[in-house]
Amino acid sequence: MTLEERVIKTIEDNLEKKEKVTLHMNLRNDLGLDSFAMVILINALEDEFGITIEERNFNGINSVFDIVNGLKQHYPDIKESNGKK
Repeated sequence: MTLEERVIKTIEDNLEKKEKVTLHMNLRNDLGLDSFAMVILINALEDEFGITIEERNFNGINSVFDIVNGLKQHYPDIKESNGKK
């Protein structure tokens, strides 16, 4: 799985309402995530990628695409999955 696919799957797995997520969806407006749901999502992303996300690295994150870019920028050692996840 690519990084993008892993991020999308992690988001889909953590939505209350099952929905198909795309890269350009807004986390709040399109997916309805509030502050509490964002904390849960950050924890899920940390678990998925084996990292600790600093809050300052997630400031200004509005879309799924922003998450992917933020992970690439702040955690360049993240590898794509070999299909086992």
